[in-house]
Amino acid sequence: MENTCSKEKCLLWSLTDGNCPNYIESWWQPGPQMSDRTPVLICDCAPKRTFLMIQELSNRLTGLQQSHEELRNETIWVQIVANVLGKNIGINLEQFVLERQRLNNISEIVRKIEHKESE
Repeated sequence: MENTCSKEKCLLWSLTDGNCPNYIESWWQPGPQMSDRTPVLICDCAPKRTFLMIQELSNRLTGLQQSHEELRNETIWVQIVANVLGKNIGINLEQFVLERQRLNNISEIVRKIEHKESE
């Protein structure tokens, strides 16, 4: 993590005689993968740091969305292969899954009714 406040270049810093309302100092502990684990003082300009954090979160969200789409695509292929295998051995897997869902819903309804009766 690097400093985002450059006091020499900041017009607001010079106009307020070093009392910039956006200036923030914070101590950060480097991650476990770093060799030097001594705390570091970071001098930040709040609007710049906020923008950098939003950008980082946006990049992470984009990566997460891409991973989710890849997983979805793999799941679709697994469903296709399962249907083909089911047809080859004479089982309609779609109907089997729907029947299992229906039976699960029925058992859940029975549990709710039994729970209400026991109260």
